[in-house]
Order: sequence, then C-alpha cells, then structure tokens
Amino acid sequence: MSKAEETKSNAGSKRGFGDLWVLIALSVLAATFRGCNFSQPETTPTSKLVNTSEITYNTDQFIYRTVTIRSKALDKIGPSSFTVKDKQLFDSEPIVVVNASGVPFNLPADRDIEVVVTGSVRRLDIPTIERDYNLNLQDQYYKNYINKPAVIAQEIKLAPQQNQITQTLRK
Repeated sequence: MSKAEETKSNAGSKRGFGDLWVLIALSVLAATFRGCNFSQPETTPTSKLVNTSEITYNTDQFIYRTVTIRSKALDKIGPSSFTVKDKQLFDSEPIVVVNASGVPFNLPADRDIEVVVTGSVRRLDIPTIERDYNLNLQDQYYKNYINKPAVIAQEIKLAPQQNQITQTLRK
C-alpha cells in the first residue's frame, strides 16, 4: 500500500469516528428530549393535591386547572353531584363536585370515609358545563352554588383508609 493510499485510508477511518460521535451525540439528545413536549401551552392542566379552601379563596388561580382533592363528602346535590369542604376550616364554603366521569358514584354511608376527586376547576355555570361535558344537570339543585368554584370530576374514588395502607405495607 502506497503512502498516499495509507493516508487516505486513515483519513477515512478518522472521518468514520467523527461521524460516529455525531450519531452518539444526536442519540443522547434525542433520548434526553424524548419525553419533553415543547409545543405544550403553559396552561396545560396538571393535577396537584389541594385543599378546598385554597380553591375557594384563590379561585382564579385554579380555573381550568386539574386538581386532586381529598375530603369527606358533605351533602348530595342532585343525582350526580355532592359537596366537599375542608374539615379544619369552618369558615370556608363547600365546593360542588360534579361527576363527569361517566361512572356512577355513590357517597359512602360512613361519613368518616374520605373521597379522592380529580377534575377541572370551573365556575359553576350550568349551561356551559352541560355543553362542555355532555351532562344534564337540574338547575334547581345548584342555585346556591352558581358562579362559585366547582370541580368537574373525571375520577372519583374512596380514599384508602389508614388500616388498608398498614395492611398493604405488611404484605
């Protein structure tokens, strides 16, 4: 092999390593940003555990955001709704939870059992909520809650009880 051919061969292998490093760098970048969605608007709802009093006192901060609340259900309001309220704060107002999950939910007979509700915070505007969530709400049940904050629930479940958590940890 001549000196010129050897130099050309070495240059080709060096270039191959350079291309390899570029591919590795691009792969690392792709893996790093794979889960990111940069086109998502900042108002995309994220679920966070909040107290009902936070929603009541700072309604504008929560409107159209997805939240999770854990509370005891107070009263049934119409066939698909009930109220919740922080037990620690007696001066806070109850919040209406409208079941838009498509799954019927019956309040627990034992009023000490808490429920976990995840949904979007809205001001209670019956026509808009009926249209947006394809619901049929009876206005007469909600007259005390119109234009007040409400959680339009996509998921409602019973909160795990302390003894259930302890039993799960022991297994």
